Amino acid sequence: MKKIIIILTLLLSVVSFSETTYFQVGITPELKLFSSEEVTGIRVPIFFGTTEKVTGVDFNLFTSEVDEFTGISGGIFVGAGIFSKVNTKFRGIGLNIANIQGGDSKGVLLGGFNMTNDFAGLKLGLFNYSKEKAGAELGVINYSSDVYLQVGFINIATDIKGVQFGLLNFSKNGILPVMPFINFSLGD
Repeated sequence: MKKIIIILTLLLSVVSFSETTYFQVGITPELKLFSSEEVTGIRVPIFFGTTEKVTGVDFNLFTSEVDEFTGISGGIFVGAGIFSKVNTKFRGIGLNIANIQGGDSKGVLLGGFNMTNDFAGLKLGLFNYSKEKAGAELGVINYSSDVYLQVGFINIATDIKGVQFGLLNFSKNGILPVMPFINFSLGD
């Protein structure tokens, strides 16, 4: 057992001499095989993995954090990871129990909880939250400052650019501030 731990430690201590690696496995942010900060290919963070840029597949088992991401983010739980965070730029598909996207994001997010800043695309989740803009949100509860489409039981938006469909729809610029079933804006 000691030999396996020593070999695993040595393997995970290997430092990649190029700026980009095509494959990365990480146990912790400091302990990773091929420790480049840019991955073009497949990345597998096991417990909590961080890196600067991923282009490809991020197959996280528990938690992943990336500054810039382009590709597909998922994991082992019915194709989903537990938690994925992208700090500045996201382009792609996120299949995680919790998708947290800061900065500029475009694509599709499928998860229990989807939190974005400025998002263009489709979010499917139990709870969808957008700090600023959102494209389309489909969920049980949807909240966005500025949104084009919300479909859910409860929809909350400061500014509707399109339409809300749900049991209760809240919007400051809607035809009424609170509307059952459908709400939309009559103009700017």
